[in-house]
Formats: sequence, structure tokens, C-alpha cells
Amino acid sequence: MAKYPIEIRRAAIKAYKETDYKVAVCKQFDISRVTLDAWIKLEEETGDLHPKPAKKRGASTHIKDWDAFEKFVKNIKFKNISDLVVLFEQEFGYEVSYAVLVRAIHVLGLRRRKGRFYG
Repeated sequence: MAKYPIEIRRAAIKAYKETDYKVAVCKQFDISRVTLDAWIKLEEETGDLHPKPAKKRGASTHIKDWDAFEKFVKNIKFKNISDLVVLFEQEFGYEVSYAVLVRAIHVLGLRRRKGRFYG
């Protein structure tokens, strides 16, 4: 999706308010009708044309303190990385995904032999 400068957005909304004709405004500014409709709705909801900030979703994509994580992993016994997800959340107070923990364990060079604990 293309990002348009605020000046273009304001000019398009101004032209729409003057003419009340969306098709002409879209052709004049070379924007889609959906884009113009979104700008109109955004202005009605927020009173401004600045885009809404993106919302973060899901678990964190990184570990914030690698030193503390390394000490934590080396002092705890676990057979599966999936067991570590809950323990990590309890210890550090924020969630990370299973994939992040897998990558982190391998970055630290920890491997597991069949039937044994990591470490």
C-alpha cells in the first residue's frame, strides 16, 4: 500500500468537500476510491488525516536480556523447548514465541541428546 503525504491527503479531502464527487477527486489525485473512502472515514473518526499507529500483536519477537536468559537456561533443566515457554514467561514477565526460544537455544549452542536434558 502506497503511503501518501499529509498534504496530498488534505488536498484530496478539501477537493472532495468542495465538489462532493469522489470519482473526479480520485482521477485528479490518482488515488483509488477505497483510499479516498478510508481518508474520509479516518477524518470523521479522528478529526485528522495522520494514519493510526499500528498495534503490536502476539508474542515478543526477541529476548530483551541475553545475559539473564543465558544464566536462566543454564540453571534450569528442561527436556523440550516447549516446556521452556511457560518457565520463561514466569521468570521474565513477558511472552516470547516458541520459535524465538528455539533460535535462542541454538544461538547459545545448547543441544539435546535423545532422552537427556539440554545443557
